[in-house]
Amino acid sequence: MEEKRIYFPHVYIHGFKSLSDLQIDQLSPINLIAGDNNAGKSTLLEALYVLASDGSMDVMRQIACERMDLIPGKMDNRDIRQVIRQIDKQRVLLSFFKDCKFELGEEMCLQASERQFVKMRLIYAYETEEVNANSVIKKINYIADSQQLLKTDEKLEKGIYVRLGKKEFFYSLEDEFRFSERVILPNVHFVHTVSSSKDMNARLWDNISLTGLEQHVVDALRIIEPQIENLAFLEEPEVSLFSGRTRRVPYVSLRNGNNRYPLSIMGDGMNHILSIILAIVNSKNGICLIDEIENGIYYRKQLDLWKIIFFLVDQLNVQLFATTHSLDCVRSFSSIAENGEMNQLIRLEKRKKGPFAICYAPKELKVASDNEIELR
Repeated sequence: MEEKRIYFPHVYIHGFKSLSDLQIDQLSPINLIAGDNNAGKSTLLEALYVLASDGSMDVMRQIACERMDLIPGKMDNRDIRQVIRQIDKQRVLLSFFKDCKFELGEEMCLQASERQFVKMRLIYAYETEEVNANSVIKKINYIADSQQLLKTDEKLEKGIYVRLGKKEFFYSLEDEFRFSERVILPNVHFVHTVSSSKDMNARLWDNISLTGLEQHVVDALRIIEPQIENLAFLEEPEVSLFSGRTRRVPYVSLRNGNNRYPLSIMGDGMNHILSIILAIVNSKNGICLIDEIENGIYYRKQLDLWKIIFFLVDQLNVQLFATTHSLDCVRSFSSIAENGEMNQLIRLEKRKKGPFAICYAPKELKVASDNEIELR
């Protein structure tokens, strides 16, 4: 049997938002993250997303704008680009650093292995020119501490020094955003609680159309409803009669029937379940991150949901990280997890010295669950 790859074997996080120092020594293919409110569950997912994207500033902008609700929904590409140009770049990107302000020398580190890491530092930079033969070479000089700052009278620019392995670059905080309206990373998908699941589902479905992966989605939906024959996204007008817009809505056909039905008639949580399935399938041989995985899903359906997740993660070689604050979700996860060893529950706690992670292997998780030990 082919050995499964662990993309993040462990993780160390320093200086990322509220995660001052967090070490998790061992990660599994499936990692359910629990903990009190404001313990840093969603922040951990965001840190993993930035790490998986190799420190992409586009990803950081996307995360921050969604958190701050800076980009309104239902805008066309031209409107979104205009909004992005007007966003305060420093306010957005400094939200990832301590106290959300520019502090010279402040550092951030995200690391999953010796070769897989992102390090950032708040610095000043200035440009100089050197004459070499008949050419002029421009050079960027960095100032990373207050002593260096006192020794220069150059015109300085605030920015972020980024190091990725042997690569390094300077990212200015003083010009305007020039990013696309949406970030697409291969094999890395983040289902955020503020994402528009219906719009996202249509895009994720298009990503896998005609690849053969569509059948994984249908097979997974059948775990919840065995009569589902097929799935398609069809255009229909929005509820507002004056919007002039249409949207693409998931429809299913059932076995031994000629009709098609909106997926939503099977329950309010089905669109979120579809979001989870599509994100995992799109993450084949990669990483999937899901915030508040149980959101909107009836507790009696959560056991079936975990059956889907365990099946897809195994079939598609995905490493999954999901957060929850639901005891029902933890119990459903525990009942499936006890039959395997490649999964764990991670409980985040806020302590005086900083965030701390307690990891429960399947057998430990079952004992804790049976004895009603608080795991959320």
